[in-house]
Amino acid sequence: MPEIEIKGKTIEEAINKGILHLGCERKDAEIKILDEGSTGLFGLMGSKPATVLISADSSKCSNLISSGESEDDIKKLCVKTETVLTDILNRMGMGLKNINSSYEDKTVKSQIFADNGSLVIGKNGQTLDALEYISQILVNENFHSKVKVNIDCENYRAKQINKLKLLADKAVDYVNRTGKIYRFEPMNAKERKIIHVYLKDNPKIESFSEGEGALRKVGVKPAKQSA
Repeated sequence: MPEIEIKGKTIEEAINKGILHLGCERKDAEIKILDEGSTGLFGLMGSKPATVLISADSSKCSNLISSGESEDDIKKLCVKTETVLTDILNRMGMGLKNINSSYEDKTVKSQIFADNGSLVIGKNGQTLDALEYISQILVNENFHSKVKVNIDCENYRAKQINKLKLLADKAVDYVNRTGKIYRFEPMNAKERKIIHVYLKDNPKIESFSEGEGALRKVGVKPAKQSA
């Protein structure tokens, strides 16, 4: 299911931008408010944008139905991604063994196998994130539409997702037992998104983000009771 985390001066502006990006009707979108934002002092100093997470079924998103990629395009994208990664990893001396790539929902997914897998991953996945960022820029160069590049090594991403889900379950249990807010340690944007998406359908709690920069974290609180 395609989704986008997007910001705006107000919640309504962020929602409208997200719906326009996905090309879907508002009634077909699932909308989660991650941060209500703030206007700051006198509406100027210290203002913070609102952030929402919007998802919708692919069949409802006109911008994704006509992606423009043929079978030949897809093959070229996968080959180009593997070529870029091979060049970078060989220059880094990572003992590259193989790269398996696939394509789904405008995303090239590449799994790396190497002798020095822990170095490819890096601390908290930072090297993987850097490889992903650089590869996405190079793969999209001179291509007629933009695609995402997701890179993994030794199934680190899947293991990390499971770890975050376990932490989220513990947070939900704490909130349900105590009625108090639970705050995680600071996380990067990708990790925060995983938790928000995982918890978005739980009617008993609400997740939110707070803090700035490297200190930004996810919080979980009891859901507001309807009147």
